[in-house]
Amino acid sequence: MSRDCIKFDEPIIEETPDNPADGIQLVIETIQRLAGGEKITAVCVGIAGVLNETHSFLLKSPHLGSWEKIPIKEKIERILDTKVHVENDTDIVGLGEAVSGAGRGFDICVYITISTGIGGVKIVKGKFEKNRYGFEPGFQILNTETGENWEDLASGTAIENKFGMHPKDVAQSPNWDKIEEYVAMGLHNSIIHWSPDVVVLGGSMSRDFDAERMRNKIFKYMKIHPTILEIRIAELGSIGGVHGGFAFLRQYYSL
Repeated sequence: MSRDCIKFDEPIIEETPDNPADGIQLVIETIQRLAGGEKITAVCVGIAGVLNETHSFLLKSPHLGSWEKIPIKEKIERILDTKVHVENDTDIVGLGEAVSGAGRGFDICVYITISTGIGGVKIVKGKFEKNRYGFEPGFQILNTETGENWEDLASGTAIENKFGMHPKDVAQSPNWDKIEEYVAMGLHNSIIHWSPDVVVLGGSMSRDFDAERMRNKIFKYMKIHPTILEIRIAELGSIGGVHGGFAFLRQYYSL
């Protein structure tokens, strides 16, 4: 990694342990190894879920329940003796796409990740839009009769539970059209709420969506905006969070 937080070597990718003690230890050891004995200026950590107001621990996480209420920030700061910033993982990846990926060049970027769950973030001129508890578009209700939300209907977890197949396999079947309709409906609502210049679709399922086809599906629902904005597929893949983390630190420390 360069000192200006712009260039970096091949990132180290590890699975997130279910046990928070193991996970925090893995983060600390990885950072120490990468630092190679040099002073660490700051650390940016992305984690899935809703953070408390001081961004020091998870309040709620659908997929990392054992990590809730664990003082992540305090534990890492104490051992590494440096400033640690904890952010929602989707927010960090979205920031990466907004400044270095498919959303670059647009003032108002909405990033939506469709994977195990569904998350999203609004980024204005390279910075997170102010918010209280973060953005959770995946929890918007799409079926008032059943109470099902967007994540219940179109996430990878929901698809596997319903069809007993990996989303990649469902994408090759006639059932995929219904999934795309649910995705388009949620995107339409997010566009109405956030009024962005571009929507970037990321996450493991994004490669199975066609941006132009999705744009046309959204257009069927649109009753108020005169035009449908740009829909783009994320470019950075698994390193979007690395780009986003560096972008966050550059802003915070004016690097």
